[in-house]
Amino acid sequence: MIQANVVEIGPEAINEKEPMLILFNNTATTTLRNYSIIQEFLNKEPFKLESGKKIRFDEQEYTIEHVGTTANQNLETVGHVTLVFDEHQSDNTIVNGVYLNPYQLPEIHLGTQIYYQ
Repeated sequence: MIQANVVEIGPEAINEKEPMLILFNNTATTTLRNYSIIQEFLNKEPFKLESGKKIRFDEQEYTIEHVGTTANQNLETVGHVTLVFDEHQSDNTIVNGVYLNPYQLPEIHLGTQIYYQ
């Protein structure tokens, strides 16, 4: 299991009308930080997100329904992934997206712990 801590939330990062969250590590540019949640990993173990596995935000648990083709590589190298809280449609896939169920944004705040299981 990989654990990360939310250390920054951009002013445009959470929008109830857009069911997605963009995460980066601290290498994100100033412009990206406006639209992103910055996470700091507390451990660095090899991992691979796959359908059926879980992602948890504090006590809010989500099931992975689909993982885009570049999501694992980008998450490992620059801490970047787009978490999508909506149904996956194969004709409109975000290549860096991880599609999660339930289809509602989690409550996120500074200090939120993210667990990639």
